Amino acid sequence: MKSILQETRFETERDGLMIRGTIYRSNQDRLPIAIISHGFMANEKTTADYARYFAERGYVAFTYDFCGGCVHGRSDGNTWDMSVLTEKEDLKAVIAYASGLPFTDEQEILLAGCSQGGFVSALVAAELQEKIHKLILFYPALCIPDDARAGKMMTAKFDPDDVPEKFQCGPMKLGRRYPMDVMHMDPFAEISAYRGPVLILHGTKDRIVNVSYAVRAFEAYQSKTGAPRADVVMHLLEDADHGFNKVENERAFFVIDQFLAGRSEVLAVDVKLTGREIEFTGKGASTVTLPFVGTAESPYFLGRIEPGAADVQQWQGKKPQHCEATYTITGQDYTGADCFVKVVNSCGPDMNWKPVLTTDSEALSFLNGADCYVNLEHRKTGPYVRIFTKVV
Repeated sequence: MKSILQETRFETERDGLMIRGTIYRSNQDRLPIAIISHGFMANEKTTADYARYFAERGYVAFTYDFCGGCVHGRSDGNTWDMSVLTEKEDLKAVIAYASGLPFTDEQEILLAGCSQGGFVSALVAAELQEKIHKLILFYPALCIPDDARAGKMMTAKFDPDDVPEKFQCGPMKLGRRYPMDVMHMDPFAEISAYRGPVLILHGTKDRIVNVSYAVRAFEAYQSKTGAPRADVVMHLLEDADHGFNKVENERAFFVIDQFLAGRSEVLAVDVKLTGREIEFTGKGASTVTLPFVGTAESPYFLGRIEPGAADVQQWQGKKPQHCEATYTITGQDYTGADCFVKVVNSCGPDMNWKPVLTTDSEALSFLNGADCYVNLEHRKTGPYVRIFTKVV
């Protein structure tokens, strides 16, 4: 049962400009803070579903309109005075406001941002560092400095050596400071100062911010030597574009649930079905065997599924009774050592899959007997299996 949420308006000020937004919360006190920042040309309405998600999970969630950052927004400010750096100051003002409320816990602040709002959130987290407890980036627009140097911003084009005082970008008029504030910025060097938990969510078919920017951000946050940082997670949503639809958001919410619980994606298995065998066993019962091949990868392990892998399903009429996919993956762990990971992934009539992992890898020994959770991304060729657990 979902909590009953209160939605109230708030205002706070930055350099004489009023920032207006919405608070989503239950009636409990001393709750952690989640601040969600919208993307370029958007407004707080586009982040309302994310705010409700966090509020239902025990946060006081804040959405707001950047000053001058919306085509249609409630905050003060001109669009031609806006830049990534002015939005950075807006977010810091909202953090200060949220931290001073009697029903919030300023010791636990989560920042989340979409596109340009993700870039802004990452910059603020790097500046405030230990004051930010967690960071979630939805398709962060870390391409903006490169775009500025190339003389293009979405639909706008300009001479980067002679940027005009104002120029049109779709329905929005931008000012010279928008590209100039980031013209010489290395975004990956800037954001990597934040050393807290990070989750990056990005679509593989993003046509506005290439997925390579998410990969570079993940690498910037990761440690340079030794074991992968378990609290830095990148999740690429196959075929998703810039901005997620309802189904993609449901997949994203599962991953966020794992992230908030301190679980990391330890195995991502790309399954390719190779056949289908049906045996009728009488009285409406049947056994369906689905043999498959595939590969697995994650920051912890790379490998290939050994021959003989199969998903064996017991059916009664059109209702599944029990399913169990059993397979062994051989490859290398993150230390370069040869090893195997055996997966037994089973479910009952409720179709709630529960994987059990075993391995001979010393570095991955935490997988043996671990409490694992799984998300299946269904495709015509076979599911993409993502397994999460706590890394110890």
